[in-house]
Amino acid sequence: MSVFGAYARYYDLLYRDKDYGAEVDGLEALFARFAPRPVRSLLDLGCGTGGHVLPLAARGYAVTGADRSAGMLRAARAKARAESVAASFVRGDARTLRLGRRFDAVISMFAVLGYQTEDADIRAALATAAAHLKPGGLLVFDVWFGPAVLADPPGDRVKEVRDGSTRLVRRTGCALDLLRQVVTVRFSTQVRRGRAVLERCDEEHRMRFFFPREIALLLDGAGLRQRLLAPFLRPDAEPGPADWNVMVVAQRPAQKSAAARRTTSR
Repeated sequence: MSVFGAYARYYDLLYRDKDYGAEVDGLEALFARFAPRPVRSLLDLGCGTGGHVLPLAARGYAVTGADRSAGMLRAARAKARAESVAASFVRGDARTLRLGRRFDAVISMFAVLGYQTEDADIRAALATAAAHLKPGGLLVFDVWFGPAVLADPPGDRVKEVRDGSTRLVRRTGCALDLLRQVVTVRFSTQVRRGRAVLERCDEEHRMRFFFPREIALLLDGAGLRQRLLAPFLRPDAEPGPADWNVMVVAQRPAQKSAAARRTTSR
């Protein structure tokens, strides 16, 4: 089962209640707090259907969205055209993407990093982010928080949304692997009209969850310095066992001046 194959067609409808505007407000507050200079250019790693790219671009940022799902990118480009928003989209894997340019900030939202379930893949994705950051640039991402996952393990859920006479019903089943720090999420989605099932797709998403010291070590290995670990959209709070989703801000160190490098080399 591929990830974000047919499921990409239903993604925006299933998450139409997600407040992307509030999340972009939160991103801008973090940029203002931690960036050494105004953030103007952004790379969104794992941009999906452009939920963050489009409002950021509408606010005047030069944004490039990258995703490995062709279906998600088709939806993102269509939305950008419909909204007359100028944004760039490229297809690429977060582990291997190299655009040959650097940005003021890189974002990777909606637990994108968690799709890298193996240590080598996580390190590769963080290396991609670091390679695209200017000195002093910021990386902002969110992940599932291990203490909360253990305190409140994932369970089975059903979500139903309507679009006119059509109903979209998604059943979610979860399996927790403690030793690998992975939750396997199985989505079974049906498009229904009345009692008739018009379409069905099944996908399996494997999601890594993380612990605080692990995050700091992974960032350090990528040459990045952690600046913040906080509950999602609550940057002044400390995460606890009720916070399934946490946000992280990391920074690429600024380059030393020529004089400082000469002093260090003596």
